[in-house]
Amino acid sequence: MEAIIDHFLTSWVPTKLPTSTSISSIDPTNIPGLSSTAEILRQEVATQTNSISLYFLSKEARAAAASYTILSDQQVLASASSLLNAARVTNTATPTFDIDLAQITQELFNSTLLLKKLEWDANLYAIHLSVPGNLLFAILFFIILLLQLYIGLIRGRTRYFTGCLFCGCGLEMAGYIARAIGHYYWSNTNIYLCQIISLTIGPAFIMAGIYYLLTQLIIIHGRAQFSILRPNYISWIFICCDICSLVIQAAGGATAAVKLRLFEDTKSGTYVMVGGIAFQVVSMSLFLSLLLNFMYRIYFKSAGLKFNIFIFCHLLLNTKRGQNIRLDCNYERIYDPSFQNIRSRPLFNYLPLAIITASIFIYIRCIYRVAELSEGWRGYLITHEAFILTLDASMVFLSCLVFIPFHPVLVFGKDVHISIRQTFGAYNEFDQAPTAALKEECFNQSSDSLNEKYSYGAGASFNRSSASPGLNSCGGQKYYNPYLSPARFANYKSESSIQNKGASAGFR
Repeated sequence: MEAIIDHFLTSWVPTKLPTSTSISSIDPTNIPGLSSTAEILRQEVATQTNSISLYFLSKEARAAAASYTILSDQQVLASASSLLNAARVTNTATPTFDIDLAQITQELFNSTLLLKKLEWDANLYAIHLSVPGNLLFAILFFIILLLQLYIGLIRGRTRYFTGCLFCGCGLEMAGYIARAIGHYYWSNTNIYLCQIISLTIGPAFIMAGIYYLLTQLIIIHGRAQFSILRPNYISWIFICCDICSLVIQAAGGATAAVKLRLFEDTKSGTYVMVGGIAFQVVSMSLFLSLLLNFMYRIYFKSAGLKFNIFIFCHLLLNTKRGQNIRLDCNYERIYDPSFQNIRSRPLFNYLPLAIITASIFIYIRCIYRVAELSEGWRGYLITHEAFILTLDASMVFLSCLVFIPFHPVLVFGKDVHISIRQTFGAYNEFDQAPTAALKEECFNQSSDSLNEKYSYGAGASFNRSSASPGLNSCGGQKYYNPYLSPARFANYKSESSIQNKGASAGFR
């Protein structure tokens, strides 16, 4: 056994000494088991030629040798103690022992540290996992899961979105339960793989639900100029990107696992995994660009306004000023009239904010994962669980939490159902863009007055009475607007006949 240790493992000495430790003790009843283990090791070493197998056998032999050392020292100390007790009872002379107590103590101490070191080397996480922290997030994701089921399936009929969030929250919950169990079974590879796979795949399902929401948002607005891509393309393209990212990460993980089993450098597999996550970051960057472009088009381009960050914030946050801007710019004149009842619901104008907020949370999580894995499996970030719980678990949880108050059932209404076929299939209305004449009238008729009115800074005041007489006079206006009343336009008799005619037509 000693020959095996000397050949395959370097001589072990403690690299650092703990301030305090409890000396290990082994029940003497385990002696037969240790003897059996030693015999098995002797037989396998005699026939084994694979260096990797011999390496693991050597570790087992070193653990067995440390255990034998502790047992033998325990027996020596126990024998000495028995003789001393017997002498006291019989009042005989105190026996003398040829025992080096300092050496025995040092052997017990070193053997204890060796067993602890071998045990720690088997820790796949290289940290003491936090049971309270991981169980907390497991419970939080379970609560979100139940709320999603209640809102999505009992109060409404949003099966696809609810299914995506259900899968995402379920995987996150399973991942953090596995991490909590891993605290007690840190060398169990099945539990280790369970938490890695669950926490890697979970956010992809959540993003699939977000892609679906953006697609529905475009359909509800209903015009070709509001999106670079067709609505049905958005979900398919970005879901495929997420699948590609997961495949790349899986390939990198498999490569790293093979290299590890062969005791080769795992950096190549780790870099492939980092590439997969980086691909996901690029994909999400494109999605966020598409989302911001969509918001620019529905907030500014459709009304002929120049981009202004203050106006954008008011519209995005749906402040009182933002609501006034919507009324005065009369966005409804170019939206799909068949979904006007959905757009008039109180929570609808907050949905773009909910989508961009949830997407940013997942985006932060993906950037953290790139930084984490780029350091390797024993890097600083991955071996400090506070980063995992704050930049991974918290970000994903917050993205799911956003869609409790802004669930599609609550935003669109429980009786409203935009089918999956309409969302993912060909959307004919998307091709029915306004005619060139209507575009010209809607976008250019009052763009100068609108830009002059709304190009203000953070401290500027908002004066609705300064509305242009032709502001809402886009031909064919059929939505109620108090600014189109005859009394309102009686003050503008000096305006052009074209504007008055447009206002009259709009009022009808």
